[in-house]
Parts: sequence; C-alpha cells; structure tokens
Amino acid sequence: MKFTYQKAFFWFSVFVVLSLVPLVFAVLGPIPRPRTFWIEFGVGLGFVGMGVMALQFISTGRLRWIAPSFGSDFVLQFHRQAGVIGVLLVLAHPITLILSNPVYLEYFDPRVNFLRALALSVVTVALILLIITSIWREEVGLRYEWWRVSHGVLSLAVVFIGMVHGIQVGHYLGPFWKQGLWAGVLLGAIYLVVHTRVVRPWLMRRRPYRIVEINEEKGDSYTMTLEPVGHDGMKFRGGQFAWITVGDSPYSLQQHPFSFSSSDRQKQICFTAKALGDFTSTWEDMKPGACAYLEGPFGAFTLEPYTKGAFFIIGGIGITPVMSILRSMYDNRDLRPAILLYGNNDEHEITFDEELEELSHFLDLKIVHVIQEPGESWEGHNGYIDEDLIKRYLPENKHEYEYFICGPKPLMDSAESALRAQGISWLRIFSERFQIV
Repeated sequence: MKFTYQKAFFWFSVFVVLSLVPLVFAVLGPIPRPRTFWIEFGVGLGFVGMGVMALQFISTGRLRWIAPSFGSDFVLQFHRQAGVIGVLLVLAHPITLILSNPVYLEYFDPRVNFLRALALSVVTVALILLIITSIWREEVGLRYEWWRVSHGVLSLAVVFIGMVHGIQVGHYLGPFWKQGLWAGVLLGAIYLVVHTRVVRPWLMRRRPYRIVEINEEKGDSYTMTLEPVGHDGMKFRGGQFAWITVGDSPYSLQQHPFSFSSSDRQKQICFTAKALGDFTSTWEDMKPGACAYLEGPFGAFTLEPYTKGAFFIIGGIGITPVMSILRSMYDNRDLRPAILLYGNNDEHEITFDEELEELSHFLDLKIVHVIQEPGESWEGHNGYIDEDLIKRYLPENKHEYEYFICGPKPLMDSAESALRAQGISWLRIFSERFQIV
C-alpha cells in the first residue's frame, strides 16, 4: 500500500482535526467572559499544543495502518517535526500569558502554590530537554536506549501534568463532563505508550525466537539468523523491518529496528548490520541458542506487484533491505528488471558482493559498483553516486519504475534531488533512513 495524495490529504486532515480536539472541548457549552486577545490567544496555544503533543504518541505507536501508507522514514520525520511544533506551542502558552500580563508569573512562584510551581517548572524543563535530547542526542553523548526511555518519560510527564493543569485552572474546563473529555483524550494517548511498552512485549513473550547462527560478512558486518520457537514465525515483505530484542525477556531497554535481509519466503529470518553502535558491536559475541523477540513487520520499502521495475541507489550497509527484496524476487521467480547502484568505500569490503553477482545470473539484475577509494586494480566506477551516474543508468521507461534509496544521509539527500531533477515523481521514490532522532 503506497502513498497517494488522497491518503496524504486524509491523514493530514485527521492530524489537524485531532490537534484541535482539546480546543474544541474547551469552547463547548457555556463560555466564560472573554479576556484580552493575547490572554485568550495564549490559552488557545496551550490547548492546541497539548493536542499536538498527545498525537505524538500515535506516530510512535508503531501502528501498521499508518506506516504502510507512508513508510517509516516519512512517519519518523513527521513525528520529529510535529514534536518540535508541539513543544514550541506548549512553551508559547506561558510566555504569551506572562508577556500579556506579568501576574501569571505567580504560577511559577512556589510561595503562592508550591506544588503548582513545581509541576509547571518540571514541564518547562522537560520540554527543553525533549528538544535538546532529540536534536542533539549524539552531541550530548546520550545512548540510544536511554534516550528512548527519557524521551518517553519526559513526553508522558508533559502530557500528564498538562492534563492536570488544565483541570486545576478550570477556566474553560470547569464542568465535570468537560474534564472527563479532556482527561479521556490525553489518557487515551498515554495508553498508546503503555500498550507499546507493556502490552506488546507481554504478547511477544508467546512468540520467541532462537538465534541459529551469527555469520560475519564483508564490510565489518554480521548476519543474525533466527528461527521461531513454538510458532510459525513472522510474515513480512522483502524490504520491511522489525524491532529486535535479544535476551530472556522482551522487557528490555535494548530494542532496535533492523531491516530483514532474508527472503520473505523463508521461515528462518535474517538481519544484517554493521558493527557500529553499542548493540551491533556485540553481535559477533552472541551465541547460538540465545533467545530473541521480534515486533513487526513495519515499513513500506517494498516492491509493489504492479511496478514494471526497481531502481536501487544504495550506500554501504544500506544494501540490507535490498538483499531482502532481491532474495524474495529470486524465491518468487520475479524476473522484472532491477538496477542496483551500489556505493562503497573499498572494493574489498562490499557486503554481499558474491551473492549479488550470483543473483544477477538468475534475475534481470544489473549491478553498478561505485567505489570511493578504489585500489589500482579497480576498473569500475569510482567516486560517488551523483546525478550524472544516475542519469546514465536510468531506464527508458523510467516513469514506470520504483526507486529505493538507502545509505548514508549525504547519499540519500543527493540521490533524492537527482531523481527529482530527472523528472521522477516523488511518489515513486522511497527512502529508508532509520534516523530515529
């Protein structure tokens, strides 16, 4: 299920309407006598900001009926941008009120009301920390696992305290039925976090996996092969991904998204990753027989049946989801044409180079290797995958192909721009960054 303008308009409309729900609840029924414009405007910013913040729990709730339409990359980037907007709206609420009337500073004065001042101070600090840790996580040295925990805790704190604050102030939420609606919406959003972090892991305990083997690949990468224990395994499509937890329990800080690298026709499931992060650097030491849990599948980085062909622009370990697609094409006897532009630093570290060459003999697959720092014996393309190279290998019926981009951010940004410059509709371009923050 791919992206369309109709879906975009529908979901954007849903987002806007749901963002305004708290504000609509506030103005239902009898309305208090209006105050100055800027005071009412500041109050409105608070209601809308809380609506946007509550919706953030939906975009991170791993809802399969959203991600297949847009892809994980789009959903995550939208979540990030919408989150920033939500934080700014909530911060603008007290700032606007204080600037319009300094008497509102009393809300932060512990001498007037200690608990209220403490709660609002906590929210302010939480909002600032949300922005800092989300945009500059690596710069502040925060590990991914702890970022996930802190991000969730800070977001929950903001929404919960905001809910209580709105009820306590009571200017627009005085009637009990309004308070119930207000609390119901925000508690519903909070439940999505509980469902993702508590309910789903509990369900995952019934469907464990066992590590069969860990194989070293070229390019300082490793492939983890899993088999289901006591169940039929997971149905997925080539190019999708799942969240992995390795250990005796699915309740763990360590949960990461990885693309499948195996065919969607095989019962055993494979994931391939480069030994870069705190988690992937431990793969080489993992032992067969260890327990693992999977949540998924997710993502729309998939080749649709109606597409005439596939054009892949890949860098480094970004080859992982493409291997899943190509292996699936082989097992499904899918002979549609495919073109792979594959960039690497060194020709001796091309992950899956031998299998790719073998697949090219059975599939209608053209492989173009591009090496950044080639050796003296290298006779292929060198440098970077740029617009000239992409233009050179575009098929004549280029508007009937789907285009898949995965790799380092500079490659992905330049490839997307190059394809658009060649007249390729962005509806046919699919990118997978896994840039969580």
